[in-house]
Amino acid sequence: MDIEKMNSNEFRAFCRSGNQNHFTRTRKMPLQDLPFTMINRKGLTLALELRNYMKIAHPGTFISKPGYLKQRMKLNPDAFLELYKYHNRNFYADSSFSTYKGHLILAADGSDINIPTTAETLELYGSASRKNTKPQAQIGLGCIYDVMNRMILESDCNKVKFDEMRLAEKQLERIPETIGNIPFIIIMDRGYPSTPAFIHMMDKGIKFIVRLKSSDYKKEQSSLSENDQLVKIKLDKSRIRHYEGTIDGERMKELGEISLRMIKIPLENESLEVLATNLSEIEFSTNEIKELYHMRWNIMPISA
Repeated sequence: MDIEKMNSNEFRAFCRSGNQNHFTRTRKMPLQDLPFTMINRKGLTLALELRNYMKIAHPGTFISKPGYLKQRMKLNPDAFLELYKYHNRNFYADSSFSTYKGHLILAADGSDINIPTTAETLELYGSASRKNTKPQAQIGLGCIYDVMNRMILESDCNKVKFDEMRLAEKQLERIPETIGNIPFIIIMDRGYPSTPAFIHMMDKGIKFIVRLKSSDYKKEQSSLSENDQLVKIKLDKSRIRHYEGTIDGERMKELGEISLRMIKIPLENESLEVLATNLSEIEFSTNEIKELYHMRWNIMPISA
């Protein structure tokens, strides 16, 4: 289906990067070959990649690196985003994907990636270096990943300093465009949670499991009397103060309190981690919550 899409007139028009005069003449590297050459890269030098590809696709024809790169510059890079979305939609339209109790298990994560340092990349994405040191351009990558089916559903490149939770919320809004009405649970690490984020997800009916920092809801964590407990969190002035005058602050005042299920997980080093979720005990047991979190963050050794 992907190949049919890539060979369609609609996709070829999309690839022309807004200039419909591109790729109208017969070339050694026609338009339909460009996406294939890039998808089929195997980590060799570009010269070897081109030689190997042309042997299969166009025996007896040679294309130089400059000639290839000139053609590639005409290609609309959003063509790959279009193909990526098309591929993912078709994957979840098929009922053969894996779920856990009928839910897709998704994880939000971010990473920093060094990129070539130029005036343009520094302006677009910023530098990860300290002041008065040689700049290093870097992007902040935010993704939502289906851990059971090994599929990246959403990915965005951002400036090196970006709000991971705000990005994750925007990505979660787009998820139904790919998976339709399939239920899902989003799993997040300690860098993500905030009270407004929890409220946003609960208001939208999004199910989540989040690892808390020891400083998150410190009073409530310290007062846990059970390993799995429903906790009422009062949204008092001290918690609203930071959001005063915002839509989030008004919503927190309106609610007055929220309820989160907190689950303590003993680690091998005898310390504890605390997970927060809006999943009920009827839906998922304590051990199932631990298993779900461990699926994604398997660096955390859970003791028997």
